Amino acid sequence: MSTNALFNTLLRPAVLHILRAAGFHSAKSSVVDTLVDLTARYLLLLASHTAQNAYVGHNESTPSITDVRLAMQQCGLLTPALTASEEIWKEMLRRPLEEYDEDTGARAKEAKRRDAEDTEDVTTFIDWIKGDYNKEIGRIAGTVKPLPTATEALDAVEMEDYLNTLMKKHSKTGVDARFQGTVLGHPADPRPVKIEGGPVDSIQEWCRKTRERAAKLASSADNQEQSNNVIDTTEQPGDVVMENQ
Repeated sequence: MSTNALFNTLLRPAVLHILRAAGFHSAKSSVVDTLVDLTARYLLLLASHTAQNAYVGHNESTPSITDVRLAMQQCGLLTPALTASEEIWKEMLRRPLEEYDEDTGARAKEAKRRDAEDTEDVTTFIDWIKGDYNKEIGRIAGTVKPLPTATEALDAVEMEDYLNTLMKKHSKTGVDARFQGTVLGHPADPRPVKIEGGPVDSIQEWCRKTRERAAKLASSADNQEQSNNVIDTTEQPGDVVMENQ
């Protein structure tokens, strides 16, 4: 399975859970594949814009929260209330904070109100994330545990997310044993790779012998160059000037 196919397969259950939370109970396979592809393309676009903002802003591969927020605005995930030009004009025309009375608390209230206006789109997005719709998605996926009733508390039924449930279903010897060394399990311990049918037994030994061979060739080339310089200095010139003959 290729990398793209693996990631699309892991993304497919999440898309199905979102559709189920939205009220869909069935769909054609082609429709689901299209939605999964669109979701993957959008996530790739968001990550690409974030990385580009990080390189342009501070020449680093690790993005900051500002880079992520700007990428979300560029991809239409966050919609600011004002355009960039409107924000500039508003900043130029509104009353400076220094003119508000600090003793009465008017300056602090005005600063708080301006911060709320500047982060209104982020606040709206956070409220949507914490809303009932996403709670329903988490409930269907098994990632959000609802408050247990008295009977459920007595039964002590523990809910698991869909991924762990599928992994345990297809693993007879245990999750860690079967999926170790894959993207779904713990990293595997490094093992030496043996080479059969060659003069060496492992890649490490082959690298060591290659470095030794390269060092010998470099040393022999230096010795040859030094010997050539010695020969050149001992040779007499071909033309002899005869004076007073």
